[in-house]
Amino acid sequence: MSEHPERPSSLRREIVKGYSVVLLVSLTLFAGATYVILAQTLSRAGTASLRETAQAAEQIIVPPNVERVAVEEMPLPPGHGSVEALRRRTHLATGDVVDIVVARTGDVEHRATNLFALIALLLIPVTAAAAAFAGRSVANRILDPLSRLVAASREIGIGGLSRRVEEPARPAELRELASSFNGMLERLQRAVEALRRFTADASHELRTPLTAIRGTAEVALARDRSPEELRDTLGEVLDETRSMLALVEDLLALARGEEGAAGPLGPVDLVPLLHEVAEIGEALADGRPVRVRLELPPSAVVRGIAGPLRRLFLNLVSNAVKFTERGEVVIAVRDEAALPVPAGIHNGAADTPDAPGWVAVEIRDTGGGIAAHELPRVFDRFYRADAARERSGGTGLGLAIGRMIAEQHGGTIDAESVPGTGSVFRVRLPRAGVSAD
Repeated sequence: MSEHPERPSSLRREIVKGYSVVLLVSLTLFAGATYVILAQTLSRAGTASLRETAQAAEQIIVPPNVERVAVEEMPLPPGHGSVEALRRRTHLATGDVVDIVVARTGDVEHRATNLFALIALLLIPVTAAAAAFAGRSVANRILDPLSRLVAASREIGIGGLSRRVEEPARPAELRELASSFNGMLERLQRAVEALRRFTADASHELRTPLTAIRGTAEVALARDRSPEELRDTLGEVLDETRSMLALVEDLLALARGEEGAAGPLGPVDLVPLLHEVAEIGEALADGRPVRVRLELPPSAVVRGIAGPLRRLFLNLVSNAVKFTERGEVVIAVRDEAALPVPAGIHNGAADTPDAPGWVAVEIRDTGGGIAAHELPRVFDRFYRADAARERSGGTGLGLAIGRMIAEQHGGTIDAESVPGTGSVFRVRLPRAGVSAD
């Protein structure tokens, strides 16, 4: 037995072979049926010719004025070869009986059918061969785009995912296949880029706490330390470890968020959720003269998931409290029903562009604000607006995670700021079509 597996037949060869076999069988069946019909037709025509000949002979023999009493026609047993005979017996009024026998050979029919069979035997293979050649040409024309697609897919590696294959104008099936393949390449490209960003961001951000841990450990091991000094050293290591864990959790949240939507959405009332966030914000003020104030309606129901929305607003409120030395942080909710919702956002009630509107949540603070040239980048990963924010202990991922959560819910997030006056972060979410219980 051969050790090498049998090479599968190509699609082009299978198409041509199948097309040729079907055509050959069809032509053979057609020729056979035509041969039978032709033989039967010629036989019936010969028999009719015998009857007409016998009738003509009778009219010659019998005078026209003699009345015919009865006429009988009967075939005679076939003679030698393919001779067909017919007897016509006519009874006259005079009492006489006229017997007329006519016969014919089937040579004409046999010559005609044999000629037809010879022509069919010659034409069927020639026609099948010509059809196979034409079928191969058609298959080549149809499958050439597929061959180019296969060749292009073999050339595309992990470093060339930005390439796209040509989408042929016809046939439609190959165009759809090429379009689907390009869509897959685009999704793979996004996934690989996200993985590269995750790896680069993680390595960059984890280097600082790891370096700090290493430096602290080396200093501690440089000489003998008292228990108090070792306790302080371990405390520093623990702080850096907590920082790394927070960073890793944020990176994982971003990586999971880039995989798709947050999950099945349901009605969520933001009012009790924001009350809980405000209480945590008050605790984060840590005795500073910063007040967290709420401006909430009786209810504000959006379509979403409570956990990610709580994280979104907690990130915004904690940032506002953290960077406000004195003053207040206001959490306000208003209905923006007059604003259109982009088509395709599923809200549980309608998918039309003009329903059901937005619920806007604003977090306003009286902190130092953000410079105008830094404002467009505040939602970028690991971006910190200034040195004071770098000393805040955050990972620089909170606003990036917030934007991801808002977009997963079909919403938007933006920021306004005036240096020295404060900032406003505004989240718009599609309002649910039904009220929560």
